[in-house]
This record gives sequence, C-alpha cells and structure tokens, in this order.
Amino acid sequence: MPQHSPAEDDLETATLPWRDYLDRIGHHGDLAPSLECLRALHTAHLRSVPYEMLQTFDGVLPVLDHTASFAKLVARGRGGNCLESTPLFGELLRHIGFRTRLVPAQIWKVSGEWWEAWDHLLLIVTVDGVDHLVDVGFLMVTFTEPLRADGTPQQQDGWTFRVTEEDGHPTVSRQEPDGSWTPVYRYRDEAQQRSDYEWIVDFHLRAEDSPLIGTVLCARNVPGGKLIMVGENHLRAFKGRVSAEYVETPARAEELFRRIFEGHEHLVGDAVRHWETARADRSPRRSLLARKEEQ
Repeated sequence: MPQHSPAEDDLETATLPWRDYLDRIGHHGDLAPSLECLRALHTAHLRSVPYEMLQTFDGVLPVLDHTASFAKLVARGRGGNCLESTPLFGELLRHIGFRTRLVPAQIWKVSGEWWEAWDHLLLIVTVDGVDHLVDVGFLMVTFTEPLRADGTPQQQDGWTFRVTEEDGHPTVSRQEPDGSWTPVYRYRDEAQQRSDYEWIVDFHLRAEDSPLIGTVLCARNVPGGKLIMVGENHLRAFKGRVSAEYVETPARAEELFRRIFEGHEHLVGDAVRHWETARADRSPRRSLLARKEEQ
C-alpha cells in the first residue's frame, strides 16, 4: 500500500474533499507543512481562484459556511472574496498541519485614510516559529507570497513589502517607486470565528460608500503581476508599477474580463452583463438591499 505523509493522512479523514481543492488550484506537490509548501499553495490559489463578487448583482450574498464556500469555489469553479476564499484556505492549511489563525484587518484607502471598518480577513501562519501573513482574498495589490511579519523588507514580483508597527498596529506597507511606503492594511492578531465576521455582509449592504455592492470588482494574479477591474477602470500591476485604462465599451470590457477569468470562461458573460448594468444604473446597492429585506 502507498505510504502517506501525516498531512496527506489528514486529508484522507477530512469531512470536505480537500483533494478536489488541491486539484482546483493545481497543486500536486509535497504537503509537508513547510514554508516551501505554504508558498506553493499560496501562489497556486492566487493564480487559480479569481477575486469576484458577480453574484451580488443577482441578489446572492457572500457565503460564509465552509461547505458552501467549498461548493462555490471548488465544485462550481467560481471566485470569491476575503469572506469566502480566506477562511476556506485557512481550513485547508489546518488540515495539512499548519498552525493558522484568521485575523481582521483594516484597509488603507486611496484617499489617504483608513477605511472605517475592520472588514478584511487575512491569515497568520506560523512556520518554524516565524509568523507569516497569507492573503488569498484581496482585490488590489498586495504580497503574492507568504510575508514574514518581522519588519524585514521583502521583494516579490518587483514589489517590496514589509510589516511594521504603526500607531499600535502591525501594518503591511508597500514601497512606492520614489522609495516612500504606503500602507496596504493593518491588522489585529485576534483569531476570528465565523460569528466574529458575519456582520461584514450587512455592513456593506448599508454602507453608503461601500465599493463591494454596485461595482464590478474582479482580479486575478498572473505570473509577474495582477490584473484588476474596478468598475470601468482596468489596472495592470506589474514590476512595481500600476497602469490604468478607462474601459469605454462592452467589447473592450469583455476582452479584459477574458484575460482576468482565463480558465473561468463561464464567468465572462455574467461579468460583461453586470458591467453594463452597473454602468447604466448606479443604484444596484438599493435593489440588493431591497431583495434581502424582502426575504
């Protein structure tokens, strides 16, 4: 009989078919809970599972249950956000044998201030006594490999990131081309359970300036960079720089969505449809909230 590692044995006895998850992200390598394995899993997930919230336009809220998230991301081959992808990825890591905790984070806005809520989720994974940050559910530019939380500047795909203490909180920052540092988000090392972050969905349904409802948001990491769509703006983040394009036509939007959703062609039609709807009608947040309250 073939011999399995302890991590592989853990997957054999798991309640969810984690091997299907590994097939989904294309990881068929070693599963020993090492930094090398963590890096491979992190990279594989980012390149295989896009960030997307297209179903919100049809009144479907993000799913928080691990079984439901698994069905969405793995069985149906969709993407997810930090409420769906990150906790599920954390469960996979725990089954493999990693010491992992899910923690809340607060995002730095492009306007130069902190977003009002601690409504982002990321993972702290301890490997050989060292804490590393892992994030598989962030729309914009952030680290693409596990990031040591020890203050050391670390280069990844042409970008440099670090974790330092700022105003009493560990803060992930990105170095700009001019050498300055811009925060990405800060976090609290407080392990979260589902009951601790369920409020986030309702918060964004009611937040007047929430970007999560009424705007087509999607992204996927590719070798060397990241492709991002925020409404009518397409961003290409490569080699430490971001270039932007204003998307004016459905044909161009479809072309760009096909690049972002490579391998997920079943999502392109919905993306274009919702992009056109959002462009023509700026009130989908109200209609989504009405649908929820009618239930």
